[in-house]
Amino acid sequence: MKTICIIGGKLQGFEVAYLAHKAGMKVVLVDRREKPLILSAVDDFHCFDVIREPDRLVAISENADAIIPVNENMETIEFLKRIKDRFACPLLFDFDAYNISMDKKRSKDFFYSIDVPTPAGNPKSPPYFVKPPCESSSVGTSIIYDDRELDGLDPDILVEEYVEGDVISLEVVGDGENFAVAKETKVHVDGTYDCHMVTPIDHHQEFRDISLKLARNLRLRGIMDVEAIDNPNGLKVLEIDARFPSQTPSVVYHSSGINLVEVLIKAFTDGIGEKYSSEIIDDKNHCTFEHLALKDGEFEPVGEHVISQGTDYHVFHASHGLDIFECIGDIRVFTLMSWGPGKEEAENNRQRGFGIVREHLGIENLN
Repeated sequence: MKTICIIGGKLQGFEVAYLAHKAGMKVVLVDRREKPLILSAVDDFHCFDVIREPDRLVAISENADAIIPVNENMETIEFLKRIKDRFACPLLFDFDAYNISMDKKRSKDFFYSIDVPTPAGNPKSPPYFVKPPCESSSVGTSIIYDDRELDGLDPDILVEEYVEGDVISLEVVGDGENFAVAKETKVHVDGTYDCHMVTPIDHHQEFRDISLKLARNLRLRGIMDVEAIDNPNGLKVLEIDARFPSQTPSVVYHSSGINLVEVLIKAFTDGIGEKYSSEIIDDKNHCTFEHLALKDGEFEPVGEHVISQGTDYHVFHASHGLDIFECIGDIRVFTLMSWGPGKEEAENNRQRGFGIVREHLGIENLN
């Protein structure tokens, strides 16, 4: 049995733990908090700060097959880069690619340099899409419809043209020379641009070509998530994130059979083989991944940031075609992941999930 050590106990860590367990691996968590969010989802836990006690992490590496950083604390990331050669197992992370992806201005310059389509910067008229340069995902983003709203913005804030369309996502794993492009997904966002649902989408060759181009120019050795807007006038890349993402890899797994944790390990051991470098991924299932919060006796979609503020996130139910996770916090959230060989069967499993939660909570209607 392989053992994966993850550094960070939030949603990225939960994603890795979930997929590692699907592959029959043991998951060891290292986190400096005494009660990290995903404590119930791992097999072993060590509470310490890796910066203050690096020797403990080195010792853990001697009994692990790989270490995956699943946090975005720059002090921790930079420290891991300095000590990675001390580990007895590979550290599955591309520090150079992350250095570009963690800064949205740096990323945009990279897109321009290799002619990757992206929303225009500093447009002359509204609506504008504004976002901070170094926050993950949707944190701090908004749409501005009036020039007067630009007054007083921090000079570091990025101001781009607002492009309408579906938000789509694609993961790429590379070994530095060969690259595996996974399965396209749609990221359903709420009014704050936070993801509340993920579903697979049909083969999108343009998106695959662009994602592969990005990975090749980065000489990616690790995993990268590419996010874009699918607009009728053409696809526009919003951002890249060279770290293990949350939510989308589970949909990739259940819709295509590709386990991105397994592929990532191969990238650092055997290399990306022909099995994973194929240009077209066959769909095996339809899959829906969604977060539902209980508010005043009713359920409504919520974004992943609500879960990240919880105190415990764990597996609530697991059966054929259906996994349910529960988050305990100020707001109680259930994550339903339902899948099947067609949309009808996947929807049947989804409705079965609603019934399981409804029965547990004693609620008559949930849809």
